[in-house]
Amino acid sequence: MRIFPAAVFFLLSQAPFAFSLSIEQLSSAAGTVKAEAPVPGAPVKAALKEWTVLIYVSARNNLGLEAIKDVNEMEAAGSTDKVNVVVEMGRIVCKPDFNPFASVQEPVPPQADWTGSRRFLIKKDTDPLAINSPALAHFPDADMGDWKHLAEFIAWGKANYPAKKYLLVVGGHGSGWRGVKPPPGAAKGISYDEVSNNHISPAELAAAIKAGGGVNVYASDACLMQTVEFVYDLRSSAEYIVGSQETTPGSGYNYEVFLNALTANPGDPFAAAQAVMKGFSEFYGSKQQSVTMSIVRPALAAELAGKLDKFARLVAASPSDMKIYNDKRFGLRSFDDEDARDLYQLMKLYYDNSGTPAVKESALDVITFLSGKFVARNDAVGHKSKDANGLSIHFPLFYLNYKPKYEHLSFSRATYWDEMIKAVVFSKQ
Repeated sequence: MRIFPAAVFFLLSQAPFAFSLSIEQLSSAAGTVKAEAPVPGAPVKAALKEWTVLIYVSARNNLGLEAIKDVNEMEAAGSTDKVNVVVEMGRIVCKPDFNPFASVQEPVPPQADWTGSRRFLIKKDTDPLAINSPALAHFPDADMGDWKHLAEFIAWGKANYPAKKYLLVVGGHGSGWRGVKPPPGAAKGISYDEVSNNHISPAELAAAIKAGGGVNVYASDACLMQTVEFVYDLRSSAEYIVGSQETTPGSGYNYEVFLNALTANPGDPFAAAQAVMKGFSEFYGSKQQSVTMSIVRPALAAELAGKLDKFARLVAASPSDMKIYNDKRFGLRSFDDEDARDLYQLMKLYYDNSGTPAVKESALDVITFLSGKFVARNDAVGHKSKDANGLSIHFPLFYLNYKPKYEHLSFSRATYWDEMIKAVVFSKQ
């Protein structure tokens, strides 16, 4: 599963200067070790293509072997005359898990002994085990959890492999909004780096995309990222966001299927987002696995936040409506994050049970907005994915689960949601 706990202190409000930094300044500000030289096959600015897919994979954790498999899947598709596939993969040495029930253990795959971070322009090949694309750069100790390093990678990829449109994938462990900083001890957001003990928070990811010049589609190859709070931070970052409400299989996206689908139809950003779905929800669904994945329109996140602010204020002002959640919370769909509620299902709970006309009307407004505008596509595949409608929101199951760090989120500062959920859960001590 691509999810991991723990974190470090970082005050994002100290870093807005990075939006205007050059590529060289971003690299320096991130404390990135310069690429070792000489590097065979260093990039020469390529011709303009339809798409450049920028894939940033942090496997400086227990995903070190999975990341090698991911890059080999990318090579099975390869860059084409229409699509550049540009990757930065950081990793540490990992060994296959010990299987006590097997007489012969899984062998260590080729090329599993290198560490640090490497950048590749993915070349097509048929070798499923070895990475044959030449390394364009090698950073011996790049912090994959530093948003400024991600920003520099985005800018570098776009400068050397220009395209009409850009799709960014960030992969590794993820835990949605819980990567908010401060305070110390927060769980990871995305791109967990075990060596530095760092990660990229939702607000930092938005800063990285902005500093890197923006993208058309953003996709999380990680667990639990498709939340209201996360998407709100990325509301100006892309036309579409692709992600999962639930934990994802350790192998993550099938990049061969995804990239082949994009090459076959290198059309508009929505077509590219749907190519990601082919490499995840459609792929795992064909294998009878339960997964969730959705496409949402982040440009509408501010409008959604306004509707949720109205709903939260109405509920907080009504003792009978505050009681509804505490009475019926165990009937709501549970994700691996037990405090994540499916937003559509939560609103339906209030629409079906509230005796307050204004609350019912507000809940229906959110339901209509989600299904008609905000969620562009939702795949809830398999029997375990029932009642996953494309977007989650934080609503603690118990008052002991409430964490003050939630109040530091951009979404919390913009709405009354944090005040409402705190009032509701603490009314049932």
